[in-house]
Amino acid sequence: MRGWVSEGAVRRSVLGTLALVGFLIAGGAARAGVDDARCPSNAIAVEPGTLIQIVADRAGAGASLCLKNGIHRAQAVRPLAKQKFYGEGQSVLNGSRVLTGFRREESFWVLNIALQRSRKHGECLPSAPICNQPEAVFIDDRPLARLPGKNGLASGKFFIDYAAGKIYLGDDPTNRTVELTVASFAFESTAADVLISNITVEKFASAAQKGAIHSREGTGWTIEKCEVRFNSGAGISVGTGSRVRNCDIHHNGQIGIEGNGNDIRIENNLIWSNNIHGFDATWEAGGVKIALSDGVTFRGNHVYDNDGPGLWCDIDCRNVLYEENLVENNQDVGIFHEISFKAVIRNNVLRRNGLGNRGWFWGTDILLSASEDVVVSDNTLTTAPGRCGIMLIDQGRRNSSGKFYKTRNNTVRANEMIFEGAACAGGASDTKPGSENFGIITSGNNLFDDNIYRVGRQSGATRFVWGQDVTGWDGFRRKGQERNGRLIPL
Repeated sequence: MRGWVSEGAVRRSVLGTLALVGFLIAGGAARAGVDDARCPSNAIAVEPGTLIQIVADRAGAGASLCLKNGIHRAQAVRPLAKQKFYGEGQSVLNGSRVLTGFRREESFWVLNIALQRSRKHGECLPSAPICNQPEAVFIDDRPLARLPGKNGLASGKFFIDYAAGKIYLGDDPTNRTVELTVASFAFESTAADVLISNITVEKFASAAQKGAIHSREGTGWTIEKCEVRFNSGAGISVGTGSRVRNCDIHHNGQIGIEGNGNDIRIENNLIWSNNIHGFDATWEAGGVKIALSDGVTFRGNHVYDNDGPGLWCDIDCRNVLYEENLVENNQDVGIFHEISFKAVIRNNVLRRNGLGNRGWFWGTDILLSASEDVVVSDNTLTTAPGRCGIMLIDQGRRNSSGKFYKTRNNTVRANEMIFEGAACAGGASDTKPGSENFGIITSGNNLFDDNIYRVGRQSGATRFVWGQDVTGWDGFRRKGQERNGRLIPL
């Protein structure tokens, strides 16, 4: 090969670049978050310090409330049907209490306080063994790292001794604001058609797989133009009919958005730097994870720097659309469709995902794992060294009734992959001979074709895998893949 580039390759390269430029120029997720805006004229004013729940209950179903600028501290609201909650741009629901009265004890600062240990939930990384305890401490809005004991206590860290009723800090809190998360949610109820708009929601002691804004048991909730940050578990939990749009969701302890249900739309959000408490991403952590859902749309989001996958639909997801997202620099898979069914992944820009180096073929920008009837097309990828572009993986996984999920009927077409290291893509299986799924990659009507692979001339041997065989470009084509594809040296 001499670097020849087909007309189709040029077209897709230009389209991919234009898609990214268009995403940024149009604003999309770049306009996410709160802004200075007046509440509707019919909204009932709620000043900081007023109990929001009392006002909401008195106002009744369908009422509109305006949370006035300022900090509404340690409140938990259970909305009624069709209620609307607006903010003015500096309206903050803060789930913490301010701590004062610390004293010096040896090299630490200590406060006596009665605390009840919360129930642990979720799986932690070995480096963060108590990630799943939702109590968190902040100094001047900076989250501190939590330790299981006093050993290693230093600046930027804290320890809670429940038996003795003490909090230990490694920093001098004098003339500084120290906060402890106490409220477990900002909004949660089974009500239908609730609106949360233009409000900052921060520092709630939400448990793993529970959102500070928790709409999973309600229907038809809309969360828009909110900033959701520094909550211990999930920032937002969604349910059937949920809409999350134009929000800025970051630095939550476990995950930005999680949930399940039907007809869910997650659009034009910034979702970044989530999983600050160190949850195991193979359990659930990172940007977004939706499960057990039918009719999910991820569109126009900028998802980046999460410690875990970027966009993830898992366990019997159906009719999922991943479209026009910018997904980059996540520690795990960029777009992950796992043990699920029909989906379309198109017109996304992905850059340098899978940075956590889980090994084998797991470090990928786009991954279909034990899934079927998925079309992956017209995406532009920049893949980090040692990682893979687009992968199918089958492990012979079973559903709740004991039947095998099948990696079949998947089409990967007209994508452009730019590799900063050696090229890596294809379909991998680690099932054993005799397994029902042993040959599912090769016999399951899976196809790679008309894709462009751009690779540096000195990048090393290519890795194209099909079934149990790892091969090069020519071997991949001999297996019936990429008959119209191109491998282009840079």
